[in-house]
Amino acid sequence: MNGFVQDIRYALRQMRKNPGFTAVAVLTLALGVAVNATIFSLVSGFLLQRPPGQDPEHVVVISSISPEDVFHRDAFRVSAPNYLAWRDANHVFGEMSAADQDRSVSLAGNPQPEVLHAAAVSPNYFDLLKVSPGLGRTFASGEDQAGHDHVVILSHELWEHRFGSDRSIVGHTVRLNRENYDVIGVMPASFRMMGFTPQLWVPLVLSPSDQSAVARRDRSLLLFSRLQPGKTLDQAQAEIATLARRTESDFPETEKGWGATVRTLPDFLIYDFGLRTALAVMMTAVGFVLLIACANVAGMLLARAVARKKEVSVRISLGATSMRIVRQALVEGLLFALLGGGGGLLFAVWGVRFARAQLSLNEALSAVPIRLDWNVVLFVMAISLASAVMCSLVPALRASAIDVNTTLKDEGRGASAGRSQSRLRAVLVTGEISLALFLLVGSGMLVLAVFLLEHQNLGFQPENILTAGIRLDGARYTQADQRVSFVQDVLTRVQHLPGVNAVAAASDLPSTGPDSVTLRIQGQTELTLNRKPSALDFVVTADYFRTAGIPLLRGRTFIATDKAGAPHVVLVNQEFAHRYLANQDPLGKQIRLDVGAGTTTEWNQIVGVVGNVKSYSEETRDDPEVYEAFLQRPVSSFSIMIRASSDPNGLASPLRNIVSQRDAELPLARVMSMPAVIDHQRGGDAFFARVLSAFSVLALLLSAVGTYGLIAYSVNRRLHEIGIRMALGAESSDIRRLILWEGTRMAAIGIVIGFILALPLPRIFDAMFYGLQFREPRLYLFVPLLIFGVAALATYIPARRASRVDLMVALRYE
Repeated sequence: MNGFVQDIRYALRQMRKNPGFTAVAVLTLALGVAVNATIFSLVSGFLLQRPPGQDPEHVVVISSISPEDVFHRDAFRVSAPNYLAWRDANHVFGEMSAADQDRSVSLAGNPQPEVLHAAAVSPNYFDLLKVSPGLGRTFASGEDQAGHDHVVILSHELWEHRFGSDRSIVGHTVRLNRENYDVIGVMPASFRMMGFTPQLWVPLVLSPSDQSAVARRDRSLLLFSRLQPGKTLDQAQAEIATLARRTESDFPETEKGWGATVRTLPDFLIYDFGLRTALAVMMTAVGFVLLIACANVAGMLLARAVARKKEVSVRISLGATSMRIVRQALVEGLLFALLGGGGGLLFAVWGVRFARAQLSLNEALSAVPIRLDWNVVLFVMAISLASAVMCSLVPALRASAIDVNTTLKDEGRGASAGRSQSRLRAVLVTGEISLALFLLVGSGMLVLAVFLLEHQNLGFQPENILTAGIRLDGARYTQADQRVSFVQDVLTRVQHLPGVNAVAAASDLPSTGPDSVTLRIQGQTELTLNRKPSALDFVVTADYFRTAGIPLLRGRTFIATDKAGAPHVVLVNQEFAHRYLANQDPLGKQIRLDVGAGTTTEWNQIVGVVGNVKSYSEETRDDPEVYEAFLQRPVSSFSIMIRASSDPNGLASPLRNIVSQRDAELPLARVMSMPAVIDHQRGGDAFFARVLSAFSVLALLLSAVGTYGLIAYSVNRRLHEIGIRMALGAESSDIRRLILWEGTRMAAIGIVIGFILALPLPRIFDAMFYGLQFREPRLYLFVPLLIFGVAALATYIPARRASRVDLMVALRYE
């Protein structure tokens, strides 16, 4: 211990003696540690947080497997009939609960009604998770029956912001969807599950229609359970697969090709949120940045170890053991790493704040706690220790392997680094360059893929459009003519507002992933349900296409006479006509849509063809689309779209006033511009791409600094050799070429290695990221040229300095 303390004191003296060296080494490691700590804070927030409740690892989630090859096809919801059947027929699961996490309700109150995100859960939901309310109680048995279901549990956030943390709220009544509900409890702030952010919970009531065969098409429930004692996850998977096959056999019309799977609750939440892959890529990237930073510091320590060879030789000759020399060097590296880790933790505070601000795109992302918790602190300590070993182990071993006699006899004149030292420096430089190239190619692919996705032509014109969601409740708008009257009245009033060019209502906003319906085309053979053609279904008012900026290619759009009682008409998009009516004139064709709970409508005549609109703003595909006339099928849930002559946000308040005058208890949901809607859909891809590109640039800069430092040190050690060459007739240009050749050769080797490592990246990214296109071969030309240019510049500066050295100074150099 006494020797260890002496090593610390000696290392501190050396660091004070060389403040510039110390500052560069500590700052380099601090940058590497900071980016790792920042990204690991995301990993800790998204992947390492335990779900609420006791023993969440023993809670399992049952989901459906879609027969179609779509994103997360094995995380689909379950229908109510399957829930009831599987709950009663299994021999592996204990108590089972169901939850519909994607409902919305309107909460009446001052200053205006509000749309809230709600979840409908079976009464045993909270007991199964083993969570207790902060106030009041949870649902009791029987409160999922009609007539007894008007009870509600509030989230802690809603209780704080809407009800002012009033502890007496339990037992009071709130008005949801024009009906009174008794508040029976408030959940604690800790009750949050990643990806699910309901503001309140109501009982899940299953009516007789929800238990019918046609209700199997409505897959909206997640099933939760705890395994029976002694049962394993593999047994649960086998059991649920058997139940799914039995269901498929009994109901082939609706269940053909569908399966089921089971995951533990933590695994399901991480998988369903869909960020595991992106975070794995980010951690790999910042790991490479840390390796480059460590290689830089290792090169600096190696250079200093060479300069201190004589000092080390004297110490060894006075009795110091090789182990003592290694330990002293490791202690010095440890101090550098600890200082770098402390500095990195301070930088990470700003990095985490930046990440938290950038990830407030939607409620699901902003609800995840991102902070410097103990997981991050322990991670920083671990990588700091690893950095100490990576930075100082090789220089320490090199220092301990010095030939004492040779070193002490050598007066230093003309001495240059040995061949093994030169090889080691070359390995460090080529390694840094290869890692930087790999990172730049990978981040370039991601940035370009995200850029192309963000700037693709969606098929409509989102600029200057204001949107607002409306749900007409069944308590007041039970009849179709009531819904038609409301929409026509509101649209007429909005049309007369100053600055409004067009206004429309639509069941779904464009490029927001609407539901699809199966259909039949007259004259074509009718297929089984799972083989029927399908299309995305929009219900729109007459001026929708002008408001959205969707071009009409053939035929006509809807007109005022396309109303109830008139022959039903539809419009289709170009992809529909190409896929289902190839080489035929679509106008006049008759199709029948399967809408509602298994009901079918009458035949609809195609009267127009419009341009393709992307199904979802984060995808590149075009799907068949069909547009129905609102007057012929007035749906209860829709969005108002207003095209303004300038900034549309100024129309938000007049729109609220118009709706409030028509119905004071009817709230507007998500009043925002169409570009804001598109931004809201994004799950952080742009953020991750930008951050990854920033890390790649940092890696490139660190590689350039490392290359410059090692080449400059090598030139400095060879000044005597350079003087001799110049004395023998070498020109300045010869010296420059010599140094440039040394640096560019190392850069070329590193570029070749990095190029080979980056070749499989397109296939890897295709498998990891759904919906992105990774085909940009020019990156494999541009990035190597960029890195070679940076490395050549980093080499040219010391080469130019060497070529201008004074001959007499070089010959006297020791």
